[in-house]
Amino acid sequence: MKRLQMKYKCIQFLYWITNCTIFGYVAIFLQYKGLSNTEIGIVTAMGSIMMLILSANISNLPNKYEALTPHNVILGIYAILFASFSALYFMTLPKVVVMVLYIALLFLSTCVVPFLSQFAMDYVKMGHDINFGLARGLGSFSYASSAFLMGYLVEWLEPSVIYIVFVISSILFIINLFVLPHSTIKSVSTEKPANPFGLITKYKKFFFFLLGFGFAIAGATSLSTYLINIVKKLGGDSSFYGIAIFFMAASETPFMTMTYRLKKKFGPEKLIVFGLIMYIFRNFLIALAPNLLVLLIGMVFQGCSYGLLFATYTYYCNDVLSESDQMAGQTLITMMANGFGFCLGNYLGGVLQDTLGLQSMLIFAMAVTLVGALIGVCTYKFMKED
Repeated sequence: MKRLQMKYKCIQFLYWITNCTIFGYVAIFLQYKGLSNTEIGIVTAMGSIMMLILSANISNLPNKYEALTPHNVILGIYAILFASFSALYFMTLPKVVVMVLYIALLFLSTCVVPFLSQFAMDYVKMGHDINFGLARGLGSFSYASSAFLMGYLVEWLEPSVIYIVFVISSILFIINLFVLPHSTIKSVSTEKPANPFGLITKYKKFFFFLLGFGFAIAGATSLSTYLINIVKKLGGDSSFYGIAIFFMAASETPFMTMTYRLKKKFGPEKLIVFGLIMYIFRNFLIALAPNLLVLLIGMVFQGCSYGLLFATYTYYCNDVLSESDQMAGQTLITMMANGFGFCLGNYLGGVLQDTLGLQSMLIFAMAVTLVGALIGVCTYKFMKED
């Protein structure tokens, strides 16, 4: 049992390093490739749109084809990621091709997340004592550490070094995926596996909590994607950017580790409302930061906002959704955060900067954060249980 927990920790640890190479330095890498803020916003927004359109189909592949396991789907995704990132690294490409390839990187890497979350829930059903929050928190720590180190590597060398980190972490991830056991859970339900969009009307309270999360994520994403611009405005550089990302991601670890116990004590809905309110502190501190110290303080609020919320939603999905709906529920969580939230925050964040300046993007981030928190509070107070 302890060996399975260790294997699951390793898979989370390594996945979030590869995720950091794709998401953590998206603006720096694409600026290095010659893209403007608006073009970067289009790339990240399109990645989110593709994720919204295709992630449900990708998540349902093992349900449609018996011979196709979640492990095989993940391996196929990583093969495409390798090909796309290698082309960006080795070849001089037109802007439009760079944009298309990076869109593929963004949405396909995100499609892995629901599978990893469902692995943990299935292991628990199989009788294994798996602490999802602890493993996911370790993933945040690996994201933080790799972001910190890559900040210095980018400053000393050049942004293309990100590809080398991606290759090493991806190879190790694939090796660990081979030793991670397959789920033996077979659904006894006669219901057809759900489509994530079908859950919107079936579980209204679950959806509206996610909608609030999506708006808060939109504010946080616009600040995080273009954080390098905020850092430079306050007098920092790429190495400080890496430090800021480290503080942000590392703060998630303790909260994700404690989520299961906090859920038992307070209930998931109270934790969701608390996390959405903490997003106000996070995003406002970053947007209004007069110096780099206040910026770092704002980044630390990532733990009690995103860190707490993501782990809570994963458990909440398993608690309130029927067994046949749970994989679709995990996908919907990712769709609202990495799809809707990322699309809204990245696209408008980039356009606002290029048309009206950085300050307009900061105001937008604060406004959508307030909308997200308000939706969460109203959902908790006025909506009935699903």
